[in-house]
Amino acid sequence: MTATPAATPETAWNRIIRLHKSLDQLTHRLLGRQAGADVSLPPPDFSHPQTAFFATTVWTSAWYKEAWSVSHSWLGSQAEALGHSVPDAKFVHVLGRLRTFLVHHVDRSQPKDEKTEKTCIEWFETACGTAVPHTADEWHECLARLLTQNEAHTQFVFDTAKSVERSPDRVPLVDQWRSALERRDYPRYQRSLQEAAGDLGLERLDDRQLNGIHDQYRARWERAVSQLSHEADFTRAMRLMAEWALLADTSTSLTVGAADVIRALGLRPGVEVAQALRLAQLLHEIHPDDTTDELLRRLSWHWKGLFTPM
Repeated sequence: MTATPAATPETAWNRIIRLHKSLDQLTHRLLGRQAGADVSLPPPDFSHPQTAFFATTVWTSAWYKEAWSVSHSWLGSQAEALGHSVPDAKFVHVLGRLRTFLVHHVDRSQPKDEKTEKTCIEWFETACGTAVPHTADEWHECLARLLTQNEAHTQFVFDTAKSVERSPDRVPLVDQWRSALERRDYPRYQRSLQEAAGDLGLERLDDRQLNGIHDQYRARWERAVSQLSHEADFTRAMRLMAEWALLADTSTSLTVGAADVIRALGLRPGVEVAQALRLAQLLHEIHPDDTTDELLRRLSWHWKGLFTPM
């Protein structure tokens, strides 16, 4: 009896891509929008197993950790309640470590890098029997294991999405999923910045500058909106954060510091000093030609006025 030949990497990859396509169609129907983005990298070339392993690792990591990170994370959080178990809970984490190990310089003197190397070596040993793959056969075995794990995990993501579709709680689940996506909808963040810049009279800021502010504050905004309930007004919250970011980023440098304020107002170090500096910032924007002494006199007058009964 002739043994059935093992599936080629191309065959396994095509199955994964078909799953991606089905997942995209299903989620678009459920959500009325994309649940993830396309990976901008070219697909792997499987003509050489080592380079194919590198390219597959980078492409797959980009799909899980960037293009579909929000939906993948949300579906993972719902899987157990929907009756699904992740086939390998460490797969996506290890995938990220493999990408770092293959693409970036790893410094063993750094604890995080040392841990990354250990994680990857253990994965290689399991995949092909050696900590350091070298031959074409060894890289082929590593590639086969990577594709097998990826296909199993992609099937898990697809099955979980199917269970959302069939769930009696489909409507609230979809609302929560859509809300999770909106919190990481970077184009909406950027639109909020553009609209806020117009309202604040900051039309001089071009797209490059706005993108820089977006990149600077994005992680902070993500943490803030992650605390909102999914019923919250995300658009308003995002707009407020955009406005304050623009005000902070476009403020001119002060010519006075905490020591000046303490001396001029007779304050002790503490919260009042920070409040006085914020007032000084506002006064400086209104009267940009003031000298340091003029600004301190103006600040002293307004500061006393704040505590005078009306």
